[in-house]
Amino acid sequence: MTDTVELDIEKYRLFVAIQYLNASAELYRGLEKQQGKNDFHFLATLRSFIEYTRRGIWFLEWASDKKLKQATKLTFKQAGSPPLHEMDARIQEALGQVKQSPLMNNVPKMNEPFIDCLHALTHGNPIAVRMLGIGLSKIFQTEGLLARAALDLGIFRILLYRRISGEDSKTIWAMLSKIHNKPDDINANEKIAALLLKKSGKLTLLQP
Repeated sequence: MTDTVELDIEKYRLFVAIQYLNASAELYRGLEKQQGKNDFHFLATLRSFIEYTRRGIWFLEWASDKKLKQATKLTFKQAGSPPLHEMDARIQEALGQVKQSPLMNNVPKMNEPFIDCLHALTHGNPIAVRMLGIGLSKIFQTEGLLARAALDLGIFRILLYRRISGEDSKTIWAMLSKIHNKPDDINANEKIAALLLKKSGKLTLLQP
C-alpha cells in the first residue's frame, strides 16, 4: 500500500491554492500583530503576503497544467510563476480594472516602485538605508496597508471557497469586480462563501 493519493488536475489546482491561502492567512496574522509596533517587520512581512496571495490566485486561475504540476517541486531560484507585477496586473484585469499593477506605482519621497521598496527592506538594498533614514512611518501608512491586505485576503478566500463549492471563475470574478474595493461587502461575501463551502460538504479540503 502507499500513502500517495493521485489527484486529478483540477483537484490538484485547488490543493495548491489552499496551501497558498493558508500561508497568506498566517502572514496576515503576523501583519495584524506588527502594525503600529514594528514597521520594518510589518513591511517585510507584507512583501511576502503580497507574493503568496498573488501567486496563489495565479496557480488557481491561470497556471497551465504543466506549471501547476511543478508547483510542489519549485525551488528558491525557480518560482514557477510570472513576475509579481504581471500576476497582480492579471488580477486587476479580472477585477475589471486596467491591466496594470498598482504595486509598480512610485512611493512618495523615494521615487521607486512600491514593491521594489518592500523588496529592498528584505534584502538590505541601499534604498532601504535611505528609507530607514527618512523613517518608515513617514513613507508608509501601515494602517491603510493592513486594510488593503485584509481586502486581498478576503478576495482570495471568496475566490477559492466558491471555486471549491463548484462555482465557475467567470461568475465569481464578475461579482468580485463590483465589490473588490468595498471592505464591508468583501467581509460579508467572505462569510457567505464560507457558508456555501460548508453546505457543499467540501469544507474538509481546507484542513491541513
